[in-house]
Parts: sequence; C-alpha cells; structure tokens
Amino acid sequence: MSQEQLALAAEVDRSYISEIELAKNSASIDVLERIADALDVDPKELFNERG
Repeated sequence: MSQEQLALAAEVDRSYISEIELAKNSASIDVLERIADALDVDPKELFNERG
C-alpha cells in the first residue's frame, strides 16, 4: 500500500504518514487506530518489532 493510499484510507494527509514513517512526527492514538483500520490489523501490530 502506498503512502497516498494509506493516507486516503486513514483520512490523514500523506505528508503526515511520511513524517510518522520517518520518525519526524508521532501519531495520536486516534490516528494510530485509523491507520490500523486502514491496514486491517490490530493496533498493537503497529508496535511489533520485526527482526
């Protein structure tokens, strides 16, 4: 999924998604829930580290 697609699905600006991805900004709980919904995952999955 592209940043643009995720931003549209989560109803946030694409540049905000980019800033979160680059750790230049942090997301509120509300935005994290919307991102998780857009990705069809449980919000806790956004915090799992991948090895």
